[in-house]
Amino acid sequence: MIPNIFHLIYFYKENVEFPLTHSITVNSVRMLNNPDKIYFYSDRAPEGKYWEKISPYVKLVKVKAPKYVFDRKLYHLAHKSDVLRLQILLEQGGIYIDMDVICKKPFTDLLKHDMVLGKQGRWRKMGLCNGVILANKDSEFLKLWYDEFRNFRSKGNDKYWSEMSVSKPKELAKKHPDLIHKEPYNSFHYPLYYPYSLRRIFVHCNDYKDAYCHHLWEAASYKKYLSKLTEKEILKKDTTYNIIARKYL
Repeated sequence: MIPNIFHLIYFYKENVEFPLTHSITVNSVRMLNNPDKIYFYSDRAPEGKYWEKISPYVKLVKVKAPKYVFDRKLYHLAHKSDVLRLQILLEQGGIYIDMDVICKKPFTDLLKHDMVLGKQGRWRKMGLCNGVILANKDSEFLKLWYDEFRNFRSKGNDKYWSEMSVSKPKELAKKHPDLIHKEPYNSFHYPLYYPYSLRRIFVHCNDYKDAYCHHLWEAASYKKYLSKLTEKEILKKDTTYNIIARKYL
């Protein structure tokens, strides 16, 4: 049984206040999933009114982003987070979600598995995304996945960018189908990060009934959508995201 504890990681690139959307993420976790504990891993304590609102409900764990995995250098912050989340889950087990994920329904019925990942992409066979991971402590699949980082080779935004985070778990799942439960494309990571897909989240109003959560793809959506969201707009304008988010303001 996967423990009902959540792990969130965020390394701040500059001195900015804790965003509204991140507080909504935390509230969606605690109010919908009733976790035993929420751990928030960061290199420093966040600041701002939205952090003050949610800080009583999380345990801040100050950590430094890893610089290496095995003997391989980690160049990009995203890859440092990729490594850290696997290390944490191997040690403790639980549920990891990216800070740009909002929960829509509880993960409760998935906790019976040893390891859970969701498919990324409906038509394209893109892989299994590490933006949401459910796993038991010392999961055999996690051990195999982490060991693959001995061959890590990305230096940032290159052709190996998603090799370990998306392609490799898909490859391992084919080799070891008995070690993992795969959720369909629309459970965790749909709609995707393309411009027309982001409009389905932030402009249009849809109810994706099979979704446990939605991945908001902050790298693609921040400038146009996430950075401009306010409490007033969330309450006033009906969109896929806003209708879910307003419950967690």
